[in-house]
Amino acid sequence: MAAMISSTVDSSTFRAEKRRDYDDAVRRTKRLGTALAVISILVLWHFLALYNRPWVPSIADTLRSMQAALSGAQFYSDMLITWRRLLLAFLTATLVGVSIGVVVGFNKKAEAFCAPLIALALAVPDPVYIIFANLAIGTGELAGYIALVLAIVPFVINVVRTSVQARDVQLDEMSKIYHIPAGRHFQHVIVPQLVPSLLTAARFSFALSWKIVILVEALTQPEGIGARIYNYFHMLRMRDAIACAILFCVLMQLAEKVIFLPAEKRLMRWKS
Repeated sequence: MAAMISSTVDSSTFRAEKRRDYDDAVRRTKRLGTALAVISILVLWHFLALYNRPWVPSIADTLRSMQAALSGAQFYSDMLITWRRLLLAFLTATLVGVSIGVVVGFNKKAEAFCAPLIALALAVPDPVYIIFANLAIGTGELAGYIALVLAIVPFVINVVRTSVQARDVQLDEMSKIYHIPAGRHFQHVIVPQLVPSLLTAARFSFALSWKIVILVEALTQPEGIGARIYNYFHMLRMRDAIACAILFCVLMQLAEKVIFLPAEKRLMRWKS
């Protein structure tokens, strides 16, 4: 008996060690891939700067421009304006998209009505929403918000609807057999199955929001990071435009890791 227990413990320890070795190998591969990608981009950038000046600034000139932007107050002012627009559009689009996606996923009649509209909305290019919002409302900030929400909501609806329809229907039948109340069924059966798709929808909505908000600001707004990049480009100050774009992209990537990675670990903890 003692030998069997010892053998089981040794087997569990061996599997744990193998799992740690595998995770370490995966992390090393990811770090190596990231390093190679960054080096490749820098090498390509260097050669493009050598043969396409002044349209492609050198890495050193861009770094100096980034330092100058970070040392000035105007960059932070524009960043706050863009962040306000981004967060408002992201929260609105996510809440509206998740709500509609859940309803469409559960209701066959709602799906029959919304499916063609969702397909049409997914096919419309983002600049079209911006143009129609400006024509209908004007070039004010409200038009930008509406264009952002309209461009993002269809993608969120589609992700959530697909997840709802892919849920385990047998769990719904089991809840009916045991007469589990609808509220407890939704909380303990439906929500855990939707958490991965909700996280995916939120991350996708955030990623799409900060890309489209730059486009909206460049086309319609006098302030913000998008307007700043467009003005630099209009004045042929390419190194300032690229420096501002890089700073914004880096900040958005950091924000995504700070916001979504901890939330994902916390919400998906039940799986482990």
